[in-house]
Amino acid sequence: MNQKSVVVLGLARSGTSVVAAILRALGVNMGSSVPDKANPYGSFEDRDFADLHKKIFDFAGKKTYWHPPAPETILALKEQCDPLIREVVEKKFLASPVWGWKHPRTILTLDLFLPYLENPHLIAVFRNPLGIAKSSVEHTKNYISDKVDFFQALSLVNFYSAELFKALERHRELPTITVAFEDVVSQPMEEASRLANFLQLELTEEKRKELESLVIPRDRIAREKARAAGFFTGKIPRLWRKYQNRLSH
Repeated sequence: MNQKSVVVLGLARSGTSVVAAILRALGVNMGSSVPDKANPYGSFEDRDFADLHKKIFDFAGKKTYWHPPAPETILALKEQCDPLIREVVEKKFLASPVWGWKHPRTILTLDLFLPYLENPHLIAVFRNPLGIAKSSVEHTKNYISDKVDFFQALSLVNFYSAELFKALERHRELPTITVAFEDVVSQPMEEASRLANFLQLELTEEKRKELESLVIPRDRIAREKARAAGFFTGKIPRLWRKYQNRLSH
């Protein structure tokens, strides 16, 4: 099997956890996954990368995802972060030839990681901005210092979305696929098949059964199917994907 490093890029509350769950079911080593209130199956967020991103944002002035540093501040940390990044990446490659991670802060740190990645494949996850903002408000409501209101959440959506598009444009040479959260919850097997083809992984019957039972609860699919028909919940993410597809050709 050829080596691949799979980088899931997406905003917090955009559906990256469910995409990471699909990837793990397909055979991509996505690291540890611990259940929590927001993600009953686990966030599929590798602890090593969570800790590493906290260190990087601490270097940038004790910043957080909800109060981010300027992108140029992150890039200026390259020399300081290189040894830490190299150590984590080398450990992951030794553990599995096809591995990956998802963490929302990677939108700002991607360029720090790319020099150390073997055959990087990017998966960009999109969700309608209103959905992300509403989910962000709910997710942070019990935080002390990082609580955001709806308009702050929308501002963060705008900031991170712009940085995500910039990152994708800077690295058009890399294999990239875009995924809409609404498509994942309304047609999970079709999206799993797209991801399997993109990564050249076999979608076996065993993997299909795991996806059907694990990735998305059936009642949630029914709710999201109804929501996905609307303009803000269905059309915008697909327009984003069509736009990015045009950029890649």
